[in-house]
Amino acid sequence: MLITRSDNSSERSHRLIKLCNDRLADVVDLQLQCKHAFWNTTALDLRQLFDQVNKSVGVYTDRIAERVVEIGGVANSTERVVPTWSHLLCAPDALCRNHASTLATTLSSFAELARQAIDISNESSDFASADMFTEIADGVDKWRRKLVAV
Repeated sequence: MLITRSDNSSERSHRLIKLCNDRLADVVDLQLQCKHAFWNTTALDLRQLFDQVNKSVGVYTDRIAERVVEIGGVANSTERVVPTWSHLLCAPDALCRNHASTLATTLSSFAELARQAIDISNESSDFASADMFTEIADGVDKWRRKLVAV
């Protein structure tokens, strides 16, 4: 069932909006971590890879934000929200120089959260959100594998 604006007052809609906003905060955090890796790397090949990952994550960010609005919510991931809502695993060595490994760990954490969102969306009969999170999880896993191989 596609959740529309007309039934956004239901408890299920509110739960799905919160789920999507939580993942939105996570993906914004992920995008910032991609930029951190890009900014702090001098190797051209790694910079290009981090930039490609960042561009894909930007698409995921827009898709999740658009989905929040489609189901009747307000996309909410300001700089004040992200630090308090994000659930991403940030490696203790995030300030180290092994940015590929650190970003791969963060991608893995986000992919797991996206897979949980698939299950919750399916349980709530929001198959459009489940499909979106499936595509995002698959894309994130692809980038994680590339980074692990570096």
